[in-house]
Amino acid sequence: MKLNYEYLDHNQSQTIILLHGFLSTSNSMKKIAESLTDIRNVILVDLPGFAGTKSVGISYTMKDIASGLDDIINELNLNRVDIFGYSMGGRVALAFTVLQPDSVELLILESASAGIKDEANRVNRQQIDKDRHDKMIENYQMFLKDWQALPLFNSQQHIDPDILNQQQSERQSLNPSEAADSLLKYGTGVQDPYWDDIKSIYQPVLLMVGQEDEKFVSIGKTMSQLIKSAKLEIVESCGHNIHLESFDVFIKILKAYLQEENS
Repeated sequence: MKLNYEYLDHNQSQTIILLHGFLSTSNSMKKIAESLTDIRNVILVDLPGFAGTKSVGISYTMKDIASGLDDIINELNLNRVDIFGYSMGGRVALAFTVLQPDSVELLILESASAGIKDEANRVNRQQIDKDRHDKMIENYQMFLKDWQALPLFNSQQHIDPDILNQQQSERQSLNPSEAADSLLKYGTGVQDPYWDDIKSIYQPVLLMVGQEDEKFVSIGKTMSQLIKSAKLEIVESCGHNIHLESFDVFIKILKAYLQEENS
């Protein structure tokens, strides 16, 4: 699958792919990219359904997205890359590491899961995602209001209003039909669960979760027990979106980890 991407060559020996979350685009990763210019080349990717990568009318699964990422690496004549993903992008980054292990140097996940292991819960999530899909098509503005009101984002109430406005503007720029379609193609409910596969991950892994995001703290702890090479960072006074809520702390942790593993 062809993915829209931007390659930022900073004349570094190593390259990192940055993958955005749901209702977002590669633009949301640019602040992170700018902070890594001294240690990494950066690949910014629009995931299917967002900005430059289409989803509607295309038959694909998470495996096809992973193949698309590998195509980018080959197109740039790279060997192995670091890969970072936030939330939805984290699920993609994890899938890529499982499916294309020879292409991954190290993996960094922010508030991400390995999918839903229990089949009944997975089917239930598929219905939730289908309902969300329908609401996005019917009344996107109302959906955005309801989405931001989810308990998952309660911790964002104290963020600088300008930052929240930037996030809202990016969401407003999306094509609702395209964004909604992503839920049906690689949402948490339809993706393969990778809970058994992650036991075989041998690359260094950094798992970042916000202390106030209880669900993902629990998920992070479980994943850190299953991945022998994993390091878990629980960031204080943060919820689901650490890089939005506490960027300075986030980037300090990320850069320290990249430099530590690079030494």
